Amino acid sequence: MRGHSTLVLCDVCRKAVPDASVKEVIYQAGKLRYRLELCSSCLDAEMNRHDGHRGVPGFRKRAAIVFTLKSADDLPGTAEIR
Repeated sequence: MRGHSTLVLCDVCRKAVPDASVKEVIYQAGKLRYRLELCSSCLDAEMNRHDGHRGVPGFRKRAAIVFTLKSADDLPGTAEIR
């Protein structure tokens, strides 16, 4: 598939982003972890929304960012689902 690009939908804004530039983000709420893939704009918004984060090896990507949440209701994009 040389010359072809795989697009991934951002899990927050649903924008199509090249796989190489999507960021893997893990949200931890209690003992549960949720893995999302975010575009750079949504990642910037999440970095501003949370006080701190840490880096860990990713599941699909080389590295992932982890945010700790009080509950799964704080996941980005869940307000539209309710």
